[in-house]
Amino acid sequence: MICQNCGKDNAQTFIRNVGGKEVAVELCPACYRTLYPEKESDFFTSFLGSGASGKTCPACGTTLAQFRKTGLLGCAYCYSAFREELLETVRSIHNMQGEVRHTGKRPEASAEEKYDEARAYAAQREALIEELERAMRRGDYAAARTLQAKLKALNAHGEA
Repeated sequence: MICQNCGKDNAQTFIRNVGGKEVAVELCPACYRTLYPEKESDFFTSFLGSGASGKTCPACGTTLAQFRKTGLLGCAYCYSAFREELLETVRSIHNMQGEVRHTGKRPEASAEEKYDEARAYAAQREALIEELERAMRRGDYAAARTLQAKLKALNAHGEA
């Protein structure tokens, strides 16, 4: 999709509130910043700082000052151009004492035990099914009935 304003660059869809209605505009980031200059966001300023820097993305021309003002990067190359500043931002947003890596949540202590029980149930059920099939192929219908009863009891226990 091409920018509706300049007609040259790749566009993104931005949602604007105009007269109480939401309007979608398809603009490149540079035209969006030019057409809709916004006041410096307190949210982004608190994390990104307000100091101006001369750093510029070589691919799209977005400056670090523009990023700090809007919180928007102009292109994928901005991540490389502003790497150090972005790392500082991630650290401050996540308050990770210098860590930039997400460690995720740890499962409950009982989760491993439940997982082991489920694996044991599945293995036991699979073994009974295989044994039942072998008994049926051999024509040992008495053993098959016994195995079928065990399988039915195991299934009833597993569903409870």
